[in-house]
Parts: sequence; C-alpha cells; structure tokens
Amino acid sequence: MPELRGVQATDDVKAEWTRAYEIYLSAPGDRYDKKNDRTARIDSVAKELQLTRKQAKRRVRNYEAWQRNISKKLVSP
Repeated sequence: MPELRGVQATDDVKAEWTRAYEIYLSAPGDRYDKKNDRTARIDSVAKELQLTRKQAKRRVRNYEAWQRNISKKLVSP
C-alpha cells in the first residue's frame, strides 16, 4: 500500500518520519560504499531516536515513499 503512504498517517507520524529523515541526512556515512553508507546512516537514526534498526529503516523508507507520492500528486503535504 505505498500509494496510501501519507494519506492514512497522522501529523504526529509524519513529523516523526521527517525527524528521522533529517537525522538520516545529517548522519555520517561511508562515502565510498553506497550500501554501507545507507546502513550507517540508518544505524545513526536508530541510535539517536532509540529505536531498533528495523524501525528506523521503516521510518526513513516511509518518508521517502511519502515524498515520492507528493511529487506524483497522489497525496498532499
């Protein structure tokens, strides 16, 4: 149901996704290895927000899907 990402979510949930993504962008990663870069950044999000790695990964992924759906005009920001 990725096309409903951002339609069903409440403002609190969207704020949490946004916070997780901001941490993700500011986190240091591995600039030489794309896969390790994402893994390291998600680990930083998990550590900062005191979540499991899986929860942090889900929040980042949901934010990215939400932004894609905004650009496709499927949902409103």
